[in-house]
Amino acid sequence: MAFLLKNSAVFFLVLLTFTQVSMANDFYPLEDGSLWKYKDSNNKTIVKKAVREEKLGYYPSVLLEVSEGKTLLSSEYIVVTNEGVFRFALDGKRFDQGALLLKEKPKAGDKWTINLAFDIGKVRSEVKVSEEEVTVPFGKFKCFVTTTVSKDEKGTEYQLKNYYAQKVGVVKVTIEKAGKKHYELELLEFKLGSSNTSDAKGAEKK
Repeated sequence: MAFLLKNSAVFFLVLLTFTQVSMANDFYPLEDGSLWKYKDSNNKTIVKKAVREEKLGYYPSVLLEVSEGKTLLSSEYIVVTNEGVFRFALDGKRFDQGALLLKEKPKAGDKWTINLAFDIGKVRSEVKVSEEEVTVPFGKFKCFVTTTVSKDEKGTEYQLKNYYAQKVGVVKVTIEKAGKKHYELELLEFKLGSSNTSDAKGAEKK
């Protein structure tokens, strides 16, 4: 994902919010009020929440927000079609074409290209899918992993990995900068929203 952004802080924020998906996909059971609580590599608690459903153009969408305490870090609109889960807006920026985050029926070996236009230039990204088992504080899961290799405006390379577990969503995120570990999120807690008020429980997924 060759983001031509003005600074690395903005670039990093885009990477972080790239972990979000919507309720219609089996690997992210999102409903209104669903909440994911993560511990990051700086020992801070990061919360992702499905705030509400809204119509975005012709598509029903879900507004997702990422926060640390009372500070809102980012927001986006996610749309699900029969092809998969797409981001159609990020922090108030509406995309002409959605960015595919995860296919409807993902499998190892899947690849696709993302092309987006920002005010500062065009963005191109290559995404690859693999499978991996991972253990986080919330449990042990077999995951589909999306890997995105990106460059910022200075040419520094980043590698973003999102770990998607069935019925839970993103359980882990890792970011490498110039080949070295830069940032990590691990799932502490997941609460399903309005369609199921009971809490999901961490469990080994086989």
